[in-house]
Amino acid sequence: MNKKDFIVVMLLSLLIPAWMFIDRQFIAPKFNTPTSIPAEVDPSLDALSESATPSVISALPVVAEREAPTVGEETMRISNEQLSLEITSLGGGIRSVTFSDYPAENVADSPPLSFTFSDHAAISYRDGSGLSSEDQFTLRYVTDKTVEISKALTGDINFVRRLTLTDRYQIEVVDQFINTSSQAFMLPNLQMQTGYISNPAGTDSMQGLHILGVDTYTPAGGIQYWGRKLNKQFKKAGRPAELAITPEEMQREVVDWVSAKNKFFTQVLRTKEPIATFELFAKRDLSQKGIVPTAVAAGLTIPSRVLNANDTFQLDYTYYLGPKNYSMLKEVGHNMEKVMEFETIGFWSFTNWIMEPARKALLHSMNFFNRYLPGGYGIAIILLTILIRILFWPLTHKSTESMKRMQEIQPELKVLQEKYKKDPQRMQQETMKLYKEKKVNPMGGCLPMFIQIPVFIALFTVLRNAIELRFADFLWIADLSTSENLFAGKIPFVGALNILPIVMSVSMIWQQKLTAPATAITPEQQQQQKMMTVMMPILMLFFFYTMPSGLVLYWTVSNLLMIAQTGLRNVRQKAKTA
Repeated sequence: MNKKDFIVVMLLSLLIPAWMFIDRQFIAPKFNTPTSIPAEVDPSLDALSESATPSVISALPVVAEREAPTVGEETMRISNEQLSLEITSLGGGIRSVTFSDYPAENVADSPPLSFTFSDHAAISYRDGSGLSSEDQFTLRYVTDKTVEISKALTGDINFVRRLTLTDRYQIEVVDQFINTSSQAFMLPNLQMQTGYISNPAGTDSMQGLHILGVDTYTPAGGIQYWGRKLNKQFKKAGRPAELAITPEEMQREVVDWVSAKNKFFTQVLRTKEPIATFELFAKRDLSQKGIVPTAVAAGLTIPSRVLNANDTFQLDYTYYLGPKNYSMLKEVGHNMEKVMEFETIGFWSFTNWIMEPARKALLHSMNFFNRYLPGGYGIAIILLTILIRILFWPLTHKSTESMKRMQEIQPELKVLQEKYKKDPQRMQQETMKLYKEKKVNPMGGCLPMFIQIPVFIALFTVLRNAIELRFADFLWIADLSTSENLFAGKIPFVGALNILPIVMSVSMIWQQKLTAPATAITPEQQQQQKMMTVMMPILMLFFFYTMPSGLVLYWTVSNLLMIAQTGLRNVRQKAKTA
């Protein structure tokens, strides 16, 4: 390996962490914090507003100071096979949700996982003339899966909501504002939000990459991921405990849906008619030194409108409250599967033509192996690694042959270096001429690294939020979606013992030693090879130490397969020369 090749390989080894750093620090969308949220008023209402007299159009009264409800909170519960929802009379929204199919802890007798929206009921309104989460509503069962929520806003305006739990994780909601009077009223902006969502206890953040997110989707602009730079936004706002912000480019943009999510679960709120704009909410723990959000929510702002005499304004929307499962979200429709972040946006969007299909293929292949073959997701990841190696074997073989030819011409290269050491330009010309004559590609040996980088990035995206791996065990690993965390809190400096990253680093050293003796010809190249043998494994050990075990398992098995391939090649070469 000459000096230039050494530099190239070092740059390649740094590309993966550099990708993550650049994406987090510079590529994510920008925010601003407006003093108020402008809403797009329906143009069709302007004429009515202007033509009506002030005595005919009245605004709904704004409650300046809310009094405590005269009666206590009332709750009702509706359930299907997957969900159990607790509906509250305070705010008329969802107080808590229980997921029947997902345990709260990785133990045999774990209760089902529950999320409680204690500070603000999910899909309740904010600051909306008697509609906020502090206001009292009346609850009534319509069926075993439908609850009616109602409230008299004034003597003549009534609010009626019907919340229906349908199949799986989908909730349908119909809100009606009914004007029973003989005069028109101006409905103010109506701001609805999801519940605040945090990560379940014990969720890894993977090298400080916070995995709470808020997304928006518009048919024209596509998906946008707004949760990536909330820590910087907290700094800009003076490190408050809570944020309520709107991205500058979204202030007057009508959205199809919004989502708030953690590593494994998401809430997707969608009006059936795209009429709402977007707001993002986030909280942080003031007792912590960092500014990483601890909870996020997404909001929809419905524009103000005139409610004519004896008329009804009806708002229909759906609310997905469930796992980040690609197949389920795809089945729901409206591109909600994009919350999985399989699509590349921003600076790297030009790679999306290959990265998005690759991510989908990797997820489907892993689930296929798990479904039809024994051994669980650990075996599925190993089989997926073998499949990737088989698919890329022609390119890897070509790269290996290129390295072999490169080794064969090392003596001739050394002669050129001695002959033209005082004329670097001539030496470069003669070297390129030799490469052409011998049909050698000096970058051919780096091809395996080029191949693995995009596959690794695709697999990183898939495995970092694959709910299929949650609590999936393999050998001594209790949960493939997190690091091993053996002896948590008892290991100096690192906190916990993770064996698999150490095995991975050892396998890298083994792999490099198999190739080093044949590639290092000069003393300078031998020194560079020794540095590579030490520096690369250390770098990768540091980067992989807290990554999900499933991802480290892939890289480790990939290294072992490369060792086997290189070992077989060396055995064959020895047999030919014997």
